Amino acid sequence: MSDIVTTDLSRFGYRELKMAASLLAAYCESPPDFLGDGVTVMFNTRSGCVFLTDEDFNVGMMNGDRLEQFHTCFECGAEGFAEEIDDHECK
Repeated sequence: MSDIVTTDLSRFGYRELKMAASLLAAYCESPPDFLGDGVTVMFNTRSGCVFLTDEDFNVGMMNGDRLEQFHTCFECGAEGFAEEIDDHECK
């Protein structure tokens, strides 16, 4: 694990801790089927994103008030929620 992405809560600011709390509350209310074993809360210190990830590198983020899968196209690097990258074209 690099210094950019951390699971160390002491490195989370108040904003990031609140984001983590929202993620965990959404996860408790309705565990998503796209996250498997080894779910961890992570914080990207460069982007400011807080997200859940599992041992297969699936990612869950809050999209408004809903926990949704965050996708990455491994061909072109496009990232986003399903509605944001459904129609993307790899170049």
